[in-house]
Amino acid sequence: MNKPWLAEYPVSLELAGKLIMLQFPEIELKEIKQLGEGFDNTVIQINGQFVFRFPRRPIAVTLIQVENQLLPSIAGTFPLAIPEPIFFGKPSTLYPYPFTGYKMVKGHLPVEGTKENKVESAKRFARFLKVLHSFPVKRAMCLGVQPDGMMRLDVPYRKKSLMENVSNLIKLGYFEQAHAVKDFVETLGEGELDVQHPLSLVHGDIHIRNVLLDDEGVLAGVIDWGDVHIGNPAIDFSFLYSYFPKEVRRAFFEIYGEIEKETESLARFRAIYMLVTLLVYGIDRHDEELIAITSNGLKFAMEE
Repeated sequence: MNKPWLAEYPVSLELAGKLIMLQFPEIELKEIKQLGEGFDNTVIQINGQFVFRFPRRPIAVTLIQVENQLLPSIAGTFPLAIPEPIFFGKPSTLYPYPFTGYKMVKGHLPVEGTKENKVESAKRFARFLKVLHSFPVKRAMCLGVQPDGMMRLDVPYRKKSLMENVSNLIKLGYFEQAHAVKDFVETLGEGELDVQHPLSLVHGDIHIRNVLLDDEGVLAGVIDWGDVHIGNPAIDFSFLYSYFPKEVRRAFFEIYGEIEKETESLARFRAIYMLVTLLVYGIDRHDEELIAITSNGLKFAMEE
């Protein structure tokens, strides 16, 4: 099984600590721990105050550089917390890539919560996306943000890897999830969906591992902006279908406004694509919490 989350350049706690102390001596290193290993970055927490992200593969370097140009210009303008880069690490003989340190966004990863919390989260998510999607595209491009060059919403292109992961699910014994996804994909048909209209500034990778909840269990922050680009807002709506049940989504649309049917179809596909990817990842990592929330998310995403 192909495992795209495996690092081409892993970063240990020892190496991370050494790099931070050498390049940022103003930080008194009292506590260091690993927060996670994403597909593109190793994430390290320092003193409960800062988070450093170290690229794990070459493509992540370009993504983090774009993020470093954009985020300082938009930090503090959203109704949800976002990372603010303040430390910019340089390549060295110890580590070949640039890396970034941010003020830590407080919160915890999503778990299944009450309907009331989901409704409030949907409202906050709508307000957040209204601000993000109304950001001037020309200004974003002046800050280094580029159009999507990775075919993130190209359904025929992404369908192939989705079905490969469905086959993996069958091999791993997750028959219910696999067959549900196969049935959904068959309803898509062969017609192409228009991903070029509308276009706006989008986060590009909002899913259950890139959002944080507050102590009350309500959406509080959106992290990991490495996939930010100019693209179809459907890619951000995908979280609406992967985390919120049908009866809660109305609260989102009452604030954000209605979306086109084609946009919804793209959003659902992207939601299912990411959920299946994360489900296979969770199975490989024996992460029972991730397996449960992605399996539940698949049910939400396929609700009509």
